[in-house]
Amino acid sequence: MTEVGTTSSGAEALKNLFNVTRLFDNPKPLELISFLLKFGEENATVLDFFAGSGTTLHAVMQLNAEDGGKRQCILCTNNENGICENVTYERNKRVIEGYTKPNGEYVEGLHNNNLRYYRTDFVGRRRTPQNMRRLMLLSSDMLCIKENLYTEHDMFGEMPTLENGFRYFADGKKQMLIVYNEEAIYDLIDAIEVMDVENPIIVYVFSPGNDAWNVEFESVSEKVRLTALPAAIYNAYKRVLPKPKNILLNPENKDKEERAAENLFDFEEEGGDE
Repeated sequence: MTEVGTTSSGAEALKNLFNVTRLFDNPKPLELISFLLKFGEENATVLDFFAGSGTTLHAVMQLNAEDGGKRQCILCTNNENGICENVTYERNKRVIEGYTKPNGEYVEGLHNNNLRYYRTDFVGRRRTPQNMRRLMLLSSDMLCIKENLYTEHDMFGEMPTLENGFRYFADGKKQMLIVYNEEAIYDLIDAIEVMDVENPIIVYVFSPGNDAWNVEFESVSEKVRLTALPAAIYNAYKRVLPKPKNILLNPENKDKEERAAENLFDFEEEGGDE
């Protein structure tokens, strides 16, 4: 059996990056993760739910540099003792920007990479107007990840973007609008009507239900791809989250209360407690 790295070599890699003898206990060896990654596709998305010191992302970037791969990597951590901010993120930031080893040797950065750090947050699951709008606002980063589109612009055509109104992302190949305020819809439609659009603009638009303002966008329907939010997010949650458990105060109302729980994410009707 071939030995591919040890925790000692993992610790040595951290020492070179941070010039600290002991920063993290038993880090995964970079060589082992790189070895395992070679069994996958060169355009794979790699997910590590136990990010630790960030070895997996380091290995992905290094292997891409070696074989020209287009792998992407997602790391997750509970940030216990500040590990994400102080070790995981900082490590890979230095890998990208370049760093100097304790012996004075400079290691050139893997500059053809980017690094983004997101924090999770809680939003109430009931469909109150406040929760729905807050979920819409907080979903923007998820939409950027989903569409792999991060370059934001402060103008859409001749229209300046508006705080809590709409945001615009484009990279020359793909365009995305995130519309938080319905009042911006008609001005956006006017702007789209006079545009030459090679590929449909991805439009995520706030709606209290499943309707993504299809009638309003009818004149530019061939230029856009519409999705209603937060309906799409709630519907995704509905598929994976357990049904909420209600304490039955009156057994005679059991059927009614169970139906209410089942309809918690149902966008067929308006409703919900304030």
